[in-house]
Amino acid sequence: MDRTRSVSESHPNCPLKKYQNNSPPGTAGAISASSSLSSLQSVPNKARKDFAKYSLSKVLADYQFLGNIVTFKPQEAYGFIRSEQVTGDVFFSLNHMDSTDKTSCTTGALGRWVNFVIKDCGKKSMEARRVSLVPSSTTVSYLSGRVMNWAKIGCFIQVTSGLGLQHLHNRLFAPLVETGEFVIGEVGIGVTFKVHVDRSFRLEGRDVTRAENKNEDTKEKGNAKVRKPRRRAVTEGSIVGEDDDEVATEGEKLLSLKHITTEEFSDELVFAVESMDACDLSALFDKQLKTRLSTLAQQPVGSKVVVAVIKRAARLEGINVEEKITRMVMANFKIICSTKQGCAVVQACLENFYPANKVMLAEQLLELDTVEEFSVLWVHGSHIFSMMLGSLDENSLAMVGFSLSGHYVTLSSHIRHYKPVRALLVSLVNTDSFNEILPEVEQELVSLACNKFGHFIISALIESSPSTIKSRLISAFTSKIATLSIHQVCHTVIVTALEQGTASTQAAFIEEVCTVSTNQADMAVIKLTKDRYGHVVVLAMLKVSRHKQVHNVLKASILCKQDELIENEFAAKVMKTIKTEFHNRTSGNYSK
Repeated sequence: MDRTRSVSESHPNCPLKKYQNNSPPGTAGAISASSSLSSLQSVPNKARKDFAKYSLSKVLADYQFLGNIVTFKPQEAYGFIRSEQVTGDVFFSLNHMDSTDKTSCTTGALGRWVNFVIKDCGKKSMEARRVSLVPSSTTVSYLSGRVMNWAKIGCFIQVTSGLGLQHLHNRLFAPLVETGEFVIGEVGIGVTFKVHVDRSFRLEGRDVTRAENKNEDTKEKGNAKVRKPRRRAVTEGSIVGEDDDEVATEGEKLLSLKHITTEEFSDELVFAVESMDACDLSALFDKQLKTRLSTLAQQPVGSKVVVAVIKRAARLEGINVEEKITRMVMANFKIICSTKQGCAVVQACLENFYPANKVMLAEQLLELDTVEEFSVLWVHGSHIFSMMLGSLDENSLAMVGFSLSGHYVTLSSHIRHYKPVRALLVSLVNTDSFNEILPEVEQELVSLACNKFGHFIISALIESSPSTIKSRLISAFTSKIATLSIHQVCHTVIVTALEQGTASTQAAFIEEVCTVSTNQADMAVIKLTKDRYGHVVVLAMLKVSRHKQVHNVLKASILCKQDELIENEFAAKVMKTIKTEFHNRTSGNYSK
């Protein structure tokens, strides 16, 4: 139970060779890979995927997961199961156990091993059903199947155990990191594997091995499969022994390791890591870092050593430290990112790991469900949040974006939150989901443009949005140019709008400030020219309108009042620009 992984895990430590022969090297059982694939490919792509998922759900409906009870409240008749096959703890009710097991649980449930099936309750919620107590020597249930086809990030397995041969179109994804002994492109191979499920109820195969090799490895893996129950801190209603020494909080663990960290690790070790070979680095990791990496990553000295190991491992070949660290960081993502040092470790992973491992780390953002969880991450990790966005696909970005719906205006106005929100919105602008988020921002566009933090987000959106959305954003400032151009921060947004707008939009903005309305004594452009912030907008207008007819209108509107402008320090900059342009034009140096 030392790792959790998302569906996009892939990339073994060393590049795999492509399988050159497109025909399957062999078949297992009565059903061939080619016949099953051809029948699937005769159906449209989306329908084929949906049918494969439906078939898989039928095949795995009775699959028994293995876990142990880590929390139990006898008065409320419910508890939680922890399993290495499931991301997060799983809720179970006493009503889903038979009468004999119910009696046993009421006398002592913590640490007891159980088999259970998973029920998807929607909204990223799952519960255990048909829970039954089993001996502590019980091992994880492995299924049989065959590799049917490959993708860039893994392979698809047809489950042949149980009802698998009755639902031939079932497909279970297995990431590359779990299929290290295979050559990419091999199909029709008989395999055995265990099943893993995450909080979004995404299923995937783990520990995938050739069927003929499994029996040979059984004895070696037998000892590894005998598990001791993991315990968590005592919760209300929990029953634990008096001698339980594994209930320390994370803070207590950090304090207990402070002295050890100082003595075991030092700056000298950091320098030594930089020259270690693969064997020495693996030994250091296995003996001193592996069992407590998540805690050391939060220590000032320990985190430096971990970062040094990450950087050195990225430069060495034939070492699997990168995959191990990826798994550990994923399993303890929230804890590690709760400190500045931990965020430095995650940043080192994102800067040095293979793209596939970066994707696995980035998809931990999908496990954050509330604004509060994102806010906690942003305390120290706003920069790694921004880095992770670049590794997510469009669907994953949309999930992160929708998690913050209803809070964009508030978050955009916060000193600690506006940078990650800006990075997220800029990442979303070219996706379909942005059209659902845009109205929330559009509603408060002008107020955000006038906010000391929000104006950075509006400028970034104008710069990065496609032309249709850009026009919508810029049009919000129409008829407000004179007022907003003299605002302390909003004037920078108006400058961005001028630089990014179309020729017609630029002309409209200039004409707006060069026209005298019935309730004005003078043109707005004169006031802007004399203003500390407004003159910056006027300079931008002169720049973007060059070689256009409206440029002469703008210059004429300013020059007609040059006598009263000449004494103003800001207007003098505008006048100098106009005169420099005239001089360059007459001397033949005017840029085309």
